Amino acid sequence: MTIQHLSRPLAVKSLAADGTFVGYASVFDEVDSQNEVVIYGAFSKTLELWQRKNAAPAMLWMHDPSVPIGLWLALAEDRKGLIVHGKLALSTQKGREAYELLKMKAVSGLSIGYRIVTSRIDTKRKVRILTEVDLFEISLVTFPANDAARISEVKAGGKALLARGGKTGNAKRPVKGKTDAAATRAVVARLHQTARILKEGTSNKEKRV
Repeated sequence: MTIQHLSRPLAVKSLAADGTFVGYASVFDEVDSQNEVVIYGAFSKTLELWQRKNAAPAMLWMHDPSVPIGLWLALAEDRKGLIVHGKLALSTQKGREAYELLKMKAVSGLSIGYRIVTSRIDTKRKVRILTEVDLFEISLVTFPANDAARISEVKAGGKALLARGGKTGNAKRPVKGKTDAAATRAVVARLHQTARILKEGTSNKEKRV
């Protein structure tokens, strides 16, 4: 099995106490440095599998499986790409280091670790179209390979866009005419609602034990 990596740049607008952030780990219809293009729906099956396991891909530092730096709380596809909501583990050394590097804007990329399941060749564009991928991990990296996907917000505490315990899944394509910003907010809002329901369900189960 061959695991490939696809890197994207970050743009951190603000960084608050708990290191929570939202951004895009992959952007659809953008040609990367490997001459490959990810299309909408490529992550649908892998996100469903993660959801069934009540888990998420690992958040790693530089694709090093021995260095986890936090958790991905929620992931979903929208019109733009694979939107992710994560939180750095600030109680760990590597988590704090990642936080400081993001704050300094010294870290410049997100990179996904994945396996290609199905693909096709676009002879006109001379690129490989990735129609289905198996997602293993998403890392913070120093050197990105593409200029499209970005971390758009970093929030703290009660201002975080998604609650702890978020789930992975697909988001419906937005209604035609919505701006990218409005579409992204709509996706995050739906994930937020799902995360809150899951969190409340977990709390109720704990009370019954």
